[in-house]
Amino acid sequence: MKNVGIAKFLGAVVLCATMMWTACSAAWISEAEQSVAALMPATANLVTLVATLQGKTVTASDLQTIQSAGTQVGADLQLVQSLIMLYQKADASAQPGLLNQIQSATSAAQSTLNGLLPALHITDVPTQAKVTAVVGLLLSEVESMAAIVPLVNPSASRAMMTRAARQVKKRPPLTAREFVSSYNATMTAKTGNAELDHATAGLHIHLHEKFVRWASGGLLK
Repeated sequence: MKNVGIAKFLGAVVLCATMMWTACSAAWISEAEQSVAALMPATANLVTLVATLQGKTVTASDLQTIQSAGTQVGADLQLVQSLIMLYQKADASAQPGLLNQIQSATSAAQSTLNGLLPALHITDVPTQAKVTAVVGLLLSEVESMAAIVPLVNPSASRAMMTRAARQVKKRPPLTAREFVSSYNATMTAKTGNAELDHATAGLHIHLHEKFVRWASGGLLK
């Protein structure tokens, strides 16, 4: 069952799409900032995984394909991160334009991830399943994040808002905390392939930096 907090948040976003968009926009930006911060190391870990398996269950060609996609997605996410920082400091008249740029950058990352799996030729079943699951999770989070942008952008057309509302209702986004938890579970899930399981064992991501986790006494992950 989806977290009740997510349902309330989405309901508020849809309501604010036609009313007080500024508060909703700020709420989405805060969550998106954390999601992007988690997506970047999550993408990097995928590249690390296939690099470890290169010459074993991953060919040099597939490694190059994933490295190229990882570099592109990483650059798009870094752009989103910088645009979010600009958005937070911008005046109200500049914010809709920045939201448009954020949507363009997330759409670019989405397009790269969408084209990744069809370009691969991994034949080892456990490795193929692992890469497919991780890429699918990354893509789902990017898609969900991008879908909400029109709902918090006052310059979006009514048609765009309607399509976005339908997509968000169909696939509610994970919070950053939920994404981290789901990613770690997916990446480190045992496959029965000892080499693959060893390669994924240490590829966790965290919602907070190491010092913050230490200072919290383990309360923050």
